[in-house]
Amino acid sequence: MKFRKDRGILRFFGMSSGMILLGVIISLFIQPIFFIGAGLILGGLVLSVTGLYASTKPIEYFIPDERITKNTDKAGHHAFWLVLLVITFFNMVELYSPSSIKYMDGSTVIMLVGVYSFLILRWYYNKKGEAE
Repeated sequence: MKFRKDRGILRFFGMSSGMILLGVIISLFIQPIFFIGAGLILGGLVLSVTGLYASTKPIEYFIPDERITKNTDKAGHHAFWLVLLVITFFNMVELYSPSSIKYMDGSTVIMLVGVYSFLILRWYYNKKGEAE
């Protein structure tokens, strides 16, 4: 199996190695926040595995074509409007309800709607094809 050794892959492995090293240092020397070190170690290991997978593929494999770029742009546009609709809904509920909704109560919902609607719409537009 042949591995690529270009600058992007080496930078990726450097970041994952740094995360693992920083996680080990935090875990050993700062005991009360052990979970942060463990999270950094786990994240560094996941990045290492991802880097190994990416280094076995040619660089042309990861360059998106025009259709993928167009579908991603369209999904981002519609996800933006969905997030705006959710924010408007929360503002209407706050305006007409006796109990007020604070921004921090709804921020997680807004973020999740945005991320998941973008992912679902991008998947949908990629499966739908060119028919508009």
